Amino acid sequence: MARDLLLELGAEELPASFVRHALDVMQSTAEKLLAEARLPAAAIRTYGTPRRLALVCEGVPDAQPDRRETLLGPPKSAGVAPDGSFTKAAEGFAKKQGRDATALRVVDTPKGPYVAVDIEESGRPASDVLGPLLADLCARITFPKSMRWGEGVHAFGRPLHWIVALFGDDVVGFSFADIPSGRSTRGHRFLAPATFDLADAGSYLDALRGAHVLPDFEERRATMRVRLEAAAAAAGGTLEPDAFLLDECLSLVEEPHVVPGTIDAAFLDLPDDVIVSVMRTHQRYFAVRKDDGRLHPTYLNVVNTANSPSTIARGNDRVLRARLNDAAFFVREDRKKGFVGEAMDTRLTVLDRVVFQQKLGSVGAKVRRIDEVARALAPTLLAADVSLAAKLAKTDLTTYIVSEFPELQGAMGRFYAKESGVDAAVADAIADHYKPAGAEDGLPASALASAVSVADRLDTLVGCFGIGLVPSGSADPFALRRAALSVVRIGEGGVLDVDLRSALGHALDAYTRGPEAVTFPRPRPELEAALEEFVRTRIRAYARDRYPGDVVDAALAAWSFGSVRDLFARLEALDAFRAAPEYAALAVAFKRAFNLTKETVAGAVDATRLEDGAERDLHTALEAARGPFEAAVEARRYGDALAALGRTLRGPVDAYFEQVFVMVDDAALRENRLRLLRTLVDTVQRVVHFHLLSP
Repeated sequence: MARDLLLELGAEELPASFVRHALDVMQSTAEKLLAEARLPAAAIRTYGTPRRLALVCEGVPDAQPDRRETLLGPPKSAGVAPDGSFTKAAEGFAKKQGRDATALRVVDTPKGPYVAVDIEESGRPASDVLGPLLADLCARITFPKSMRWGEGVHAFGRPLHWIVALFGDDVVGFSFADIPSGRSTRGHRFLAPATFDLADAGSYLDALRGAHVLPDFEERRATMRVRLEAAAAAAGGTLEPDAFLLDECLSLVEEPHVVPGTIDAAFLDLPDDVIVSVMRTHQRYFAVRKDDGRLHPTYLNVVNTANSPSTIARGNDRVLRARLNDAAFFVREDRKKGFVGEAMDTRLTVLDRVVFQQKLGSVGAKVRRIDEVARALAPTLLAADVSLAAKLAKTDLTTYIVSEFPELQGAMGRFYAKESGVDAAVADAIADHYKPAGAEDGLPASALASAVSVADRLDTLVGCFGIGLVPSGSADPFALRRAALSVVRIGEGGVLDVDLRSALGHALDAYTRGPEAVTFPRPRPELEAALEEFVRTRIRAYARDRYPGDVVDAALAAWSFGSVRDLFARLEALDAFRAAPEYAALAVAFKRAFNLTKETVAGAVDATRLEDGAERDLHTALEAARGPFEAAVEARRYGDALAALGRTLRGPVDAYFEQVFVMVDDAALRENRLRLLRTLVDTVQRVVHFHLLSP
């Protein structure tokens, strides 16, 4: 028979980040401890709110199974002395198993003789085991920071107030932090503050729902979203989606309630980005949009109680008004200073005094390098537009509003640029050059923004590698992995075809010119090789999320580290070609040809030495296929290129390996046959290295 095991730890309000961390630790630790105690659970589920951390272990056996096993200790050579007595190592092993040396014996194993001990242990009732186990589990819960209370003996994320421990309908007795376990829990602090008893572990969720507590994260998230959308609709608008804010609010409430507030009309002429940022980042308020997309004067606040919503709204409005008043002051002061023309030159001079990295110079120097590289990446665009976008890309870092609200970088640059009459494409590039900001973020919408974005990231990547700031393990303070992946994503799916080798070359060149030139300690060829390997590693990991690993390796081997778009065209073509009926036979033949010709120097085939039949037929078929194949390769139509080889060569290749013996004694004839196969291999490797594909 099996029952559910419930552990709930009730505490003073825990910070949002503490809840998820503690629950992860609880789940992994409970799984380990139950397995070690021979009481494995069928499933373990965690629940949490600011006031409670809970664990439900489903299907825990009522008793341990009997234990009968032989445990191996040290090998006989280390466990048995020459006189036949057991050594200290063997005695230590016995003690660890709760036995003395008299229980030890020597057993033969496939690895040789070992000291061993036989364990025979009757299973104990789970009720006898679970108390100490849960006390141990509580002691192992960790937090980013812990508090001590009382006499300072106990440490936890916040002081504990109650513990519930139930195995089915029985209380599991133990004590932690001087608090005894029981079956009494508490409801919502304001809406159902009374203490009440739980009948059994299985009634936990329903009982707490009745007390205005939703301990299940997904249930709480869904309830929050429904109530936010309903409140937005009631105000005559639509909720602005914000997954980040939903997650932030999730661990701040036990039951989500929504209180609408009002944005003072005096602030509605501020840029939407400013208002939303103040509400979102500083107050955790949700924005509402009108049908035409403009910001609605209503905002929504997720709170932990339905009591006195009008009082809450008045307080929220007052706090928001003060924050927006600060923002309005910063915007007014920024407008006085201007943003383009002479004002831009002044702001760029300010950036010359802002350090980008001590060994790499100022942000102003970085801007000038971005300008140079971006123009090289997008030679078909108007150079003046690229240069202006590059110069303005970081200029809003000198504004008061961005100094106070850093999350508005880019957005405020676009706003001030448009307000100053800058062309919309250039202004949009200021904001878009920060894209993609993460794995879920979109790509820059224009070639102009893409060029500035790629130039910015490559400047950081090249500079940091140049001075030895290479990511190590999880340490990547300059986010170089993300920078490399962003460049790859832009090159693959954006509007700018990024040639990586050329782009990295331009970024390296920009560091070597003018009075701000930086001298790197590593030789350039060594630095280029390190950068290429780093980016290739990022590409390999990124591509393997969508394509089989062997397909990725086979395409990467044939790729020249040039156009990112070209690489993904190869991947798509090869992945599709694997479903073609001729693929399997050709793959085997191409691998065989590669293995035979690894040591062969490429050279022209002597047609006069070809024997009639299968050998001449393969040569003729290959010559016939190469024209369409080369044309398709030049156009990056790799699917057509592989199809052309498949249609033309499948039969001749099969016949060749069935009828022709390559490694004949005649050296000249053998060399000519190897050159024919080498020509075949070199041709197909223009697209992919078949020998790297799995069977």
